[in-house]
Amino acid sequence: MRVTIIMDGSISRSIRLQEAVSAASIISLLAIFFLSFLTISALAGTETGEFCPTCPDWTDLDGWLAKKDAYERAQMNSQQGNSQATVQINGQTSNTAATAKVAPIQKEYAQPDLITSPSSLSINGDQVAGNQVILDVRSGPNYLAGHIPQARNLYWKNLQKDGVLDPALAKEALQQAGVKESDRLLIYGDSGEGAYFVFWALKYLGQENVSLVDGGEDAAFAAGLAFTTNAPSPWPTNYTARIVPWLLVTQDSLESMLELSDARVLDARDFFEYGQIRLGNESICLSLDKLYENSRIKDAGTLEDLFDRRLEKSGTVIVYGTPQAYSLFYSLRLMGYNATLLEGDWWKETKWAVSNIK
Repeated sequence: MRVTIIMDGSISRSIRLQEAVSAASIISLLAIFFLSFLTISALAGTETGEFCPTCPDWTDLDGWLAKKDAYERAQMNSQQGNSQATVQINGQTSNTAATAKVAPIQKEYAQPDLITSPSSLSINGDQVAGNQVILDVRSGPNYLAGHIPQARNLYWKNLQKDGVLDPALAKEALQQAGVKESDRLLIYGDSGEGAYFVFWALKYLGQENVSLVDGGEDAAFAAGLAFTTNAPSPWPTNYTARIVPWLLVTQDSLESMLELSDARVLDARDFFEYGQIRLGNESICLSLDKLYENSRIKDAGTLEDLFDRRLEKSGTVIVYGTPQAYSLFYSLRLMGYNATLLEGDWWKETKWAVSNIK
């Protein structure tokens, strides 16, 4: 027997309303459960109220990432020996006591005698200590306008002929400046390549004790050194050069130098020039903006990172791309590398020149 029950419209609407209320309740409970789950995930491991760097807060991911960054920086400062690190968490400043007292170790240049800080220059009146001779390699007019006390003028271009070193002219200029082979020479110039050229030239001529004032005249003046217009009149000497042939790559020696198993070639020019034509397929571009900043050489740690990723300390480094190559040569010697220099651009006419210009 079939029983058919017919409900009127009011009863049917009541049932549908109850079903809707039940569904809404279930959805609300699920939402509460989901939010609770996210909150638990964000706070997992933070029962003490501390920030948890491994528990993302998915309800405020950007805020959690900012806190994580601050947390990691605070931990890094603590490990490096800072006495106190400040970290922003939940909008509040928290001071974290450092666990180490040892300051980070500062790397030193491999040949610190090759560089002189302008703040360390010690000149008592017009007296220069010991056998130190200061050479100002700027032009005559710039030198006479103001220079370090007791500095002698040795214009760097007077050591050149046709843009390259002329040993005979260099010997004569050094004699007129009163330089002796036993002198400790302290060189400075302007922001150009002059001082770095003279450094390389003196090393090639056999002068052993040579140092550069880091940053040149601008750095010396900024360090508070009082310049003078009084020019000393040294007695000429009988300076004798003791040339070190290895420090200059010539047309006759280039092939044998490139055949050395440990040789690396560095191009001191900018990447645009390097891209047009370079010396050999394996030469590496290392422009001066990576080595110097505001005419001052970068710290030893930076130079070590740049060179160690490209060179072997025991190898031979051939530097080319003058005039920039003089500065690169100096930085390599400062860091203890066996650097030699190719002067001029005659290499562009050799079989080792690689050109990308069709």
